[in-house]
Amino acid sequence: MKYKSLLLDVDGTIVPVGPYTVPSEKVTDSIKKAKKEVFVSIVSGRPLNWLTETFKTLELTSPCIINGGSQIVDPQSGDILWEKPIAGGDMDSLMKIIKYYKTPFIVNDGGIEYKNPSVLKFEKPLAVQMSYFNSKEESDECLRTFEHMPGVSAHKFFSWDKDRNYKMEVYVTQAEATKQYATQELAKMLKVQASEMIGIGDSRNDMPFLNACGLKVAMENADDKLKAVAHYIAPSVDKDGVAHVIEKFIFS
Repeated sequence: MKYKSLLLDVDGTIVPVGPYTVPSEKVTDSIKKAKKEVFVSIVSGRPLNWLTETFKTLELTSPCIINGGSQIVDPQSGDILWEKPIAGGDMDSLMKIIKYYKTPFIVNDGGIEYKNPSVLKFEKPLAVQMSYFNSKEESDECLRTFEHMPGVSAHKFFSWDKDRNYKMEVYVTQAEATKQYATQELAKMLKVQASEMIGIGDSRNDMPFLNACGLKVAMENADDKLKAVAHYIAPSVDKDGVAHVIEKFIFS
C-alpha cells in the first residue's frame, strides 16, 4: 500500500506527555525525511501557541489539526483554514455544568487559553477542559451530562499533572469539532483517501482520528483501548516509535 498522508498526535506520540514541544533528534529527522514523500500533519489538542515551536522544528507545510479538532491551521502562516466553535447556548449550559461540579477549567477562546475565567462571555470558544475530578465515577457522571447536549462532543484524556490520584480530564468541543471530523476535512484539503492515511496516537481521544485513517498505529505506551483497535503497535515514545513507523510503512 502506498500511503500519501501521515497524521501524528503530539503528547505521548512524538514527545512525552507534558509541557514538551520538540521531538527527539531521531524523530525530527525521520519526519523531515517523510515530508519529502507524504503529507505530514499534526493532530493535537494543543492550541497554536503550544505548537509553534514544533511546527518550526519539523518544518511542516501541510495543514494541521489543533485544539482537539476544532481548527485546521496552516503551520507556516498560522492562518485558520477551518474551524467549528461552540455555540453560545451550549457554552451557557457548559458553564452551568462546570459550576455544578466545581472543577477547575480552561476555556480556549479564539486560540487563547483562559484558566478559571471570571468573565464567562466568549467570542469564539473552541474547547473547554474540565480537570481535577476526584474519581472515575465522578468524571463518568460528568460525561453523561453531555449526552443530552447534541451540540457538543465530550471525551476524557490523561492530564499532564502526574501527581494527582485520578489523572483523567474532560475535554469538550463543538459536536463536529472532533479529531475524526477534522481528519475528514483535512483529507478533502489534501485530496487523499482515508485508505491512504496513516494515523499514529497514544491516547483514548486519538481513537476517532485513527478510525478515519487506513492504517491505525498505537504507541507501545498507548491506552489499552486504543491498542485494541490499532492495526500496528509501535515502540514507545521514549524509543522513538514514530521514526520506526516511518521507516516501516513509508520507506520499506
